[in-house]
Amino acid sequence: GPSTIAGTPCIHYHCSRLWSIHRRTFVPSGSCSNRVLRGRMYSAHKAAFNKLQQMLSSSVENTDSAYQQREKPWKEAFQFAIQQLSLAEAAQDAQENGMPLPCREEERKQITSFLKKAIRGLVHSNKDGGGEEDETMNLKSSLFIAGPPGTGKTASVRSIIAELQREQHEGKLPEFNFIALNGMELRHPFDSYVKFWEAVSGTRKERLPAGDAAHELENYFCGDQGEESDGSGDDDDSDDDDDDDDERSENEEESEVDLSERPVTVLMLDEIDYLVTKKETLVYNFFDWPLRATTARLVVIGISNTINLPEKMSTRVQSRIGGDRCHFKSYNVQDTQTILKSRLGMLDDHPGHAVFEEDAIKFAARKTANLSGDIRKAFQMCKSAAEKVLEDYSTGKRKLTEGSRPLVKISDVQKGSRDMFTSIVHKAVSCSTSFEALLLISLGALKRTREDGSIFVKEILTKIESIADASGEPKYMNAHLSFEDVLRMANRLGEAGIIQLNIYSSSPWPWISTHLHTSEILACYRDTNHIKLAEKHLATQRLF
Repeated sequence: GPSTIAGTPCIHYHCSRLWSIHRRTFVPSGSCSNRVLRGRMYSAHKAAFNKLQQMLSSSVENTDSAYQQREKPWKEAFQFAIQQLSLAEAAQDAQENGMPLPCREEERKQITSFLKKAIRGLVHSNKDGGGEEDETMNLKSSLFIAGPPGTGKTASVRSIIAELQREQHEGKLPEFNFIALNGMELRHPFDSYVKFWEAVSGTRKERLPAGDAAHELENYFCGDQGEESDGSGDDDDSDDDDDDDDERSENEEESEVDLSERPVTVLMLDEIDYLVTKKETLVYNFFDWPLRATTARLVVIGISNTINLPEKMSTRVQSRIGGDRCHFKSYNVQDTQTILKSRLGMLDDHPGHAVFEEDAIKFAARKTANLSGDIRKAFQMCKSAAEKVLEDYSTGKRKLTEGSRPLVKISDVQKGSRDMFTSIVHKAVSCSTSFEALLLISLGALKRTREDGSIFVKEILTKIESIADASGEPKYMNAHLSFEDVLRMANRLGEAGIIQLNIYSSSPWPWISTHLHTSEILACYRDTNHIKLAEKHLATQRLF
């Protein structure tokens, strides 16, 4: 029977489900520990809880800053520098702590302005100070970000999102949900439908086949409008079930949701190049849903390493992507120095114990800028050098004189760069395909006649055709490469750090260069099937 408290009968019960005001449905209550967090999520004091959490995090950051500035033993200083140069640590500072990236102020300003307007949806302005507000619908709901690898595109977006989430918790921005998809992490492009719906479905984490997931996404954002937006049948990869579709349509008619009742969804499509299918329907759908949204608003940010990706796609897709662009240029020498010094605390008034010599930082910056401009390479180079110096002094391979402290010198960074770049890049070149070998040998041959070493794509294509026809070998003669094929290969080789794509305002197409000397390209093909072709066009001609 029921128990009694102070003579009053009480019936004990366990609540297994609760009504979600965000999802407008019942969701499982979860474990006791999760109920506390869920209670704060639905609490009227949610902003105050988040503000308290932010203050606690700020206190920890201040403690870390004071720790960084105090004078540390040299071993402790080296360990701290190695940690700061870790790519995972840098990514965490940008993505979780919202730390702004140095030398990306203009790009950050553009992306932040776009996201704030897109999340608010309406742009408010006062009329003549009369107290009345004029509301204008913000129609821009997608942004295309492009730039070479390692230029801070993804880190900048995640840093901005972390900042906007804090503003949301403070009540300065409407509620929004952030979802990130990476094309490289998917086994197939259509898996993006599955992952996206799994994230959108909230606590249910509903996994559906690609066709069903696309249908649910269409209904979630656009309602049942009877338009073709599935796209999962693009390459015969998914099927639809007409009976299930009819049932879902009836359910949607019974419970229509107003656009303002659902939080805005901000979707980041990273490595969008890997989501391009034959008919381009998948990319079309992702950028089309924000324009047709009636039941939930969607904001899409596409990130690509291919600067002219929209221009390579059909006009149908270009019209959906829109004209908003944000280009990230490669870091130059000064930018790389600033970033490295910022991470190592060398820009502070009280940097503690310096780990790197000034010349070592300058060399790493010049080496990185000349190779690819990928800041991750600079981090890896300096981190490798610091680890080697720490190991040498800790094991006694190097001796410390009395009163001195170890430093990473330019010779240490030079050795680290040789070990890191040379072995990896040379191995990649030696494993290149026949068509990639044609491109690299043509680039090397043209580079011998150019002072700057930067070659236009069309010149390389002409040289490829000339070398292939003169080779007499079917594997080269059957190439018949198009302009688009060369661009695609150049993008792949650029991502591997073998060549660099340079953009000039006078030309819509990239110019190609490489840091490899012609003798290095020849050496890479020494023990491969391409050695005869390489020797013919890259070997030094001897008169006797």
